[in-house]
Formats: sequence, structure tokens, C-alpha cells
Amino acid sequence: MICTVTLNTSIDKAYQISSPLEVGEVQRVATVIDVAGGKGLNCSRAVATCGEEVLATGFVGGNNGQLLCDLLAADGIAQDFVHVATETRCCINVLEPSGRSTEFLEPGREVTSAEVDAMVEKIGQLAAKADVVTMNGSVPAGMPKDSYVALVSAVRALGKPVILDTSGELLLNGVEALPTMVKPNTDEIGAVLGRKVSSTEEVASAARELHAKGISQVVVSLGGDGAIMCCDEGTFRGRAPRIEVVNPVGSGDTMVGAFAVAMARGMSAPDQLAYAMSCASANCLTASTGHFDMAEADRLREGTTVERIA
Repeated sequence: MICTVTLNTSIDKAYQISSPLEVGEVQRVATVIDVAGGKGLNCSRAVATCGEEVLATGFVGGNNGQLLCDLLAADGIAQDFVHVATETRCCINVLEPSGRSTEFLEPGREVTSAEVDAMVEKIGQLAAKADVVTMNGSVPAGMPKDSYVALVSAVRALGKPVILDTSGELLLNGVEALPTMVKPNTDEIGAVLGRKVSSTEEVASAARELHAKGISQVVVSLGGDGAIMCCDEGTFRGRAPRIEVVNPVGSGDTMVGAFAVAMARGMSAPDQLAYAMSCASANCLTASTGHFDMAEADRLREGTTVERIA
């Protein structure tokens, strides 16, 4: 079983409009898709689509929290949330005919210290039964910027692999707990190491430096240009086939979920990268955030390449 942790859940609304977005004007929405959102829940759907058992946890509250649980159940995702007094947030993604995407992300409302304590206890219980744990995204108000340090350390103390996918100070602090894997982009890994990272060579060097600190797998997302991974087996460059993107939101989360599946199945590191990238590419082909067709992912995997670069 794979356990996903989403501390800052949301109702994700995809608004498809039939003409270009005009700032300051009334916009008529053609279609609306509501999804149980937050990075870890996108990750959960990816795990389920890959055919593995998944259990989602995190904070939910209010009417939006109930809607989120209903939507997640409709997706067939098992859940064990901590219910809080405040309302779960909403996040909106406006999709134009050109493929351009504009997101409006609400902050998470405040949680209490007692609710945080309940969450820590919950994660310990679930991690003990999990093969892999993923910790995804931001945290709501009321949680400090070093929140992931204790959570990652607790899972590692149980001898379980944990993937941390976050950004900013949460990532800067979280890497100190030495999660099994992190998935920064080029800006994020540069921030962690305190320098600008741009070229492929600089990305590879940065990934090796972070790996040397004790993180088993460092995967740096290059967006449409693929990814670079540094691990004990070496440094690898992955490239996915070119596609016509419909909605890229959730692709990084899908990659994390697919990596968790690949870890649980004992794949080699290069095979993990190819598998995860093909699932992430398939996610870009659907309008609904965090959903993809496994048959499409299998097709894309045939055109996904992974080469050793060091």
C-alpha cells in the first residue's frame, strides 16, 4: 500500500473558456470540472491508475471537505483524513483554447495545534502499514515551515521510503531530514543549494551534490525537456516524446505517484524514471487535473528514453 499525505487539500476547479482570457472583463465558462485536489491527491489518483493500493490522508474541513471526500470516493480512492474546524480551500485553473493555463490558488485556512498533533499521530499509524509514503505540497496556516522535518523523520524511523515533493522553505528545511527522494525543478534545487542553476550540466551537478548529502534519489524536473535523476546507480537524463498538451496541471504529482509505484514494485532507478515520465506525459493529455489513461502512458513509454550521463 502507498500512503499519500496532503496537508493542504483543495477543491480544484478547471474552467474551460471558449475565447482568450481578457483581464478585467466578464468571462463565460464553457465547462467546469471539479476534482478533489492538492498535490498528494493527484498523486493518489496516479497510484490507483497504475493499479496499486493507495490510502490518502491529510486535513479536510467544512462543506468543501465533504465534497472533497465524495469526489475522492468517486475516484475509488481510500481515505483516512483528519477533519478540522475550518473550510477546505478552492483552487481554480482557467484553460484557454490556446492551451494556456492560469491558476488562482487559495491559501489553506488555519489549523490548530491539536489538529496538527492528530495529523502526526495519523501519519505514524498509516506509515507503519505502507510500502512507500509520499508527502506533497504546501501546508495550511498554523503549521511552521519546518513541518516536514518531523514528519519525514518519523517515517524514516519506521524504515519506510518517503518521497517529499514541496517547495520554498518547506523544501529547504525538509531536505535536512533526508527523505528517500525529492523532486525539485531547476529553480527549487538552486534555492536549496544557494545558487542559480540553469544548464543541463549545472542541473546534473546540483542533483549529484544533493544526492551526496544523503538523499537516495534526486529527480529534477525540466518541464517539457524531461528530467535528470541522480542516485546510487548514476546520473540519468530522461526525455519524453513531444505531445500536444491539453492540461499540464498535476503532471508533477502524477510523476511522484508513479515513482512511488515503481519503488514499491522494485524497479531499477532508470526504469522508475521512464515509468514515471510516461505517466506524467499521459496526464498532460487530459483536461481533468491528475487523471490519465494507463494505456496512453504505456504507449508513451515506448518513446521515452533514459540515458546515463555520468
